Amino acid sequence: METSYVSTAALRNQPRLEIQRIQSELVDRTSELATGRKADVGLALGTDTGRMVSLRNEIGLLETLTRSNGVASARLSMIQTALGDIRENASNVLTSVIALPPGYTAAALIEQEGIAALDRLADRLNGSDGRSFLFSGTDTGNAPFTRFEDGPEAAISAAFLTRFGVAVGSAGASTITAADMTDFMDNEFAALFDDPAWGTTWSSASSDDIISRIGVSERVKTGTNANEESLRLVAEGMSAIAGLGIASLSEAARDAVIEGTRTRIGQSVSDVAALQSELGYAQNAIERADQRMSLARDLLTRTVVETEGADPAEAKVRVDLLTTQLEMSYALTGQLSRLSILNYA
Repeated sequence: METSYVSTAALRNQPRLEIQRIQSELVDRTSELATGRKADVGLALGTDTGRMVSLRNEIGLLETLTRSNGVASARLSMIQTALGDIRENASNVLTSVIALPPGYTAAALIEQEGIAALDRLADRLNGSDGRSFLFSGTDTGNAPFTRFEDGPEAAISAAFLTRFGVAVGSAGASTITAADMTDFMDNEFAALFDDPAWGTTWSSASSDDIISRIGVSERVKTGTNANEESLRLVAEGMSAIAGLGIASLSEAARDAVIEGTRTRIGQSVSDVAALQSELGYAQNAIERADQRMSLARDLLTRTVVETEGADPAEAKVRVDLLTTQLEMSYALTGQLSRLSILNYA
């Protein structure tokens, strides 16, 4: 029979190695107990690890889309509020125009109301969410709408002078007939609110609206712009009473302006409401997409948790067992460290 040689050093080192192993495993089991997830997912799942990575990427995409939908929803809500105010503003002007009593004093008052309404329109169309302008289309970095006194008023006055040979508000304007005024409003005046004059005089907005990805395979328009026909009509109707000097016109010509204003603003109120409905569809689409993505995210998360999850009860048993083993190893190492041949000499 042959015996192997065992040194005191070997006896001392073996428990130390065991302690390192136990400590490493104890860290893993403690992590599993705290997180509920396997300490080494790759080792535990093997070839199934790739599928878990794909699932986590899908969860990340859904969370990103949900966050961006929140931003789009907030922007749409602010646009809806602005459009509601624009519609109310236009309705108030329409009510005043319809109820306009005879007389030049009333005409002067309605002219001032038109100027105030245009200022309010500019405030709403130049509204911002703090990062971008709401009615600029895709050109979100620039204020889209020009105030009446900063260019449009001069353009209307120039068109008026070219057509009639007299300045807006002058005494000579009293000779303009109703037929001539109607023709002017339908042609030269209306042209100021069509392209290209609209883009050079009134608006610097892009006609391309923001299109957002609201789902994995779904996109929808989540913005609008100041070039919408309904908003042009609002500006056109208000500009008619604000910029044509109706107090200096004859009664017949003034009635022609008032009638043209009623037609334009009345149509614009309906058109703005239609624009609100269109954006309301986008809001509903985002809400439905968020609900679908929430369900999908919950399902994927449950699958990942069930696959990568560690049994907390088992982890607790292992932690207790490893702690006991570690204490025993420490005790054994201490005893071995005190061994000496001198004790037996």
